[in-house]
Amino acid sequence: MNKEEFTDEIERAIEMVDQARHIVDMALLDMPARFNRGITSNYEVYGKYGFDQLLGTGNPYDNSLQTLIDKCYEDE
Repeated sequence: MNKEEFTDEIERAIEMVDQARHIVDMALLDMPARFNRGITSNYEVYGKYGFDQLLGTGNPYDNSLQTLIDKCYEDE
């Protein structure tokens, strides 16, 4: 796999992760309160962190999927 193919694959993964985060966010918004029982707040505090880390929208010191692309081209 060359760098361009690698970049395309990682960019596709970024889009998929962003879509997955959106789906989960929307599902939790639509969840009836009687079923929620803290699920939404737990997700907001802990679970969403994984999406944010992968997408680079969380802690700026964490690596993201974009970091993989950047590292691939760093040596040039």
